[in-house]
Amino acid sequence: MKQNFFTKSHRDLLHLFQSRLTPTNFAGFVFSVLFALFIIYYLLFSQHQPSPTILLLNRNFSASSLVKTSHRYSYATNEKLVPDFVHQIIDKAQRPATCLVVIRTVDGAIGNRMFLFASAYGFARLHQCDLYVAPWILNDLRSIFVLNVNSTPVHLVTDNSIVNQTGLVQRYSACTLYDDLLKVPLSPNLTKYEMVGFYQAFGYFLKYKDEISYLFQFHQVPIGRNVPLVEQLLKGIISLFRNLFSSSVLAVWNIPLNLGNYTKDNVTHQYLKSLLIHPSAPLIPVTWIGIHIRRGDFLTFFKIDTSVEYLTLAMNYYRRKYINCRFLIASDDKEYVKTHLGNNSDVFITPQAFFSGDDLAALALCEHTIVTAGSYGWWAAWLAGGNVVHDLNYPVPSQNCIREHYFPPWFLFPHSSSSQKQTGSTANKS
Repeated sequence: MKQNFFTKSHRDLLHLFQSRLTPTNFAGFVFSVLFALFIIYYLLFSQHQPSPTILLLNRNFSASSLVKTSHRYSYATNEKLVPDFVHQIIDKAQRPATCLVVIRTVDGAIGNRMFLFASAYGFARLHQCDLYVAPWILNDLRSIFVLNVNSTPVHLVTDNSIVNQTGLVQRYSACTLYDDLLKVPLSPNLTKYEMVGFYQAFGYFLKYKDEISYLFQFHQVPIGRNVPLVEQLLKGIISLFRNLFSSSVLAVWNIPLNLGNYTKDNVTHQYLKSLLIHPSAPLIPVTWIGIHIRRGDFLTFFKIDTSVEYLTLAMNYYRRKYINCRFLIASDDKEYVKTHLGNNSDVFITPQAFFSGDDLAALALCEHTIVTAGSYGWWAAWLAGGNVVHDLNYPVPSQNCIREHYFPPWFLFPHSSSSQKQTGSTANKS
């Protein structure tokens, strides 16, 4: 009897609940429960969550290269943030100057000065030395790069009288990696050291590659001059499809360059790079290969000339390796480029009015690089990232360079022999 009573009561309660439960009431009930659970979770666990890790794309901008990093700047989002090492700076004002690195003379052009500065920075950074850079070298580099040394762990000395102190050891290097400069602790007889020559050995600064990239951020002037070039390159890609699509379809694609939240005066170099490599739909992604062709004084000074056979071989290497390749060429002899390579539909040449800094910024917009000779092309490849194809006939034997000191391991030589030709009988083969 008691069981029947409870059964009947259960049925009555169930009937009452069902009669009053509407879809609206049920949805409100579920929402209230979920909201209450969220509040409980937030109060209990929110203070114990780890800080989020930023997912960044490396310089190749490929999905397969997605990596985790603690850096506070991003090639993917193109934000001008400050790297972590800036927040780990030693209190330099309280540290006695026990070590000094000096650079004040260098021959050649911007590539040589970049090498000398980067090597001096790496040396000073490794041993916590003060760094003196001649004002004219700083001014020359800052015509192209931001070069904010004061936001790095290295103390930049601006007192010119410091280079006149006694005990300064001077040593010349073209591209020699001196082992004693990398030993920790540094030998006492090398704590006042002047780098003379070029110091074209990446081992001096490879450990601080991120900091070098931070220092060699392009100044806004060469970036701004490359904005119209990027727009022309995108329009040039569209023109290649004229034989495949109707003019009405192409008209839809011929849209102005969209800089998003940026303007020409503040757009970042990496944002321009992302626009070039990943253009807006319906255009498909393009693999851009930068090519630097050095001729000029190399024809007489080093007695070497660029071979079209080498360039064709290197370009075909990339055409086989990547789909939808395009080549952007900068050179100190653009008439030569137009004559020998200008007829290729996938080749584009930087404007004649571009200065060396503009060309360097343009080449660094690319994903991969082909280099003929010279430190300028070397740095264009370094700043661009990706694969690098370099000719075998440089450095020349008279420079006495050890190739492993000059070429990073990611530089490639997919050709069996040098494809540069010599202009004089006195030139040596490598």
